[in-house]
Amino acid sequence: MKKRILYLTVIVFLCLSNTIAFAGGWTQKRGEGYYKIGFRVTQADMFYDGSGNKMRVPTFTDVTTSFYGEYGLTNRVTLIASVPFYKRLTMEREIGSSGDKLNNSGFADSDVGFRVGLFGIGNSLVSAEVLFGLPIGDDSQPDGLLTGDGEFNQLFKLGFGHSFYPKPAYFSAEVGFNNRTQGYSDEIHYAAEIGYSFGNKWLVDFKIRGIRSIKNGSDTVVGGMATSTANNQSYLSYGAEINYLINASIGLTLGVDSATFIENTIGAPTYSFGIFYK
Repeated sequence: MKKRILYLTVIVFLCLSNTIAFAGGWTQKRGEGYYKIGFRVTQADMFYDGSGNKMRVPTFTDVTTSFYGEYGLTNRVTLIASVPFYKRLTMEREIGSSGDKLNNSGFADSDVGFRVGLFGIGNSLVSAEVLFGLPIGDDSQPDGLLTGDGEFNQLFKLGFGHSFYPKPAYFSAEVGFNNRTQGYSDEIHYAAEIGYSFGNKWLVDFKIRGIRSIKNGSDTVVGGMATSTANNQSYLSYGAEINYLINASIGLTLGVDSATFIENTIGAPTYSFGIFYK
């Protein structure tokens, strides 16, 4: 517990001092929101161990359908929910096999919380965010096809966003500390994103996101094959997303991302598609 408090104190100190460029999202206006149904597909036959060495594994597939929503409770406080309401995991029984597959599907662990706008300067905003991980997925599947990890975690983040108004571009970044339980190691989270809009219809953004395990958990806790349930995982993902506005309220998203510096999890490109309402 003392170590966790120390790590959190260090992160907060860094964010409040010189590294305010670590950022996050803006708050929604009161009564307004952003809601998205998304689909993500990952298929991998490589697993990276704790030293970053990759090894061949039976083909693993993760298909996730999720809801993400933000609602402005006030102009400064935004409620957040991320709910993967259907996750299907499959894995071939043997390397190179095309026969029967192991599988597991259902609700996955979800996150709920809130974001608070701390202060703004010009077109910039500094915010704080807290997300609570709800262990509602299945953490008992014996072959590592876990839709949940069985632990209640708390993710604390500080964020910064800047809009290059009237130019059609923005930049955001964030840093966070994920306090995990049940023998899972705590994690440092970080991200940065830059976007540019073309006319009134198209928005392209490029983003990096990373997780770094502190490796202070139990050696007996392995976790699952999916990135969301792995223990002692570390990686740096990078990718791009295209957003298209059908009208003023409804739009489509299409994205792809990959990763490097991977430890204790699978590695493969992830493809995503979504429809959103704002």
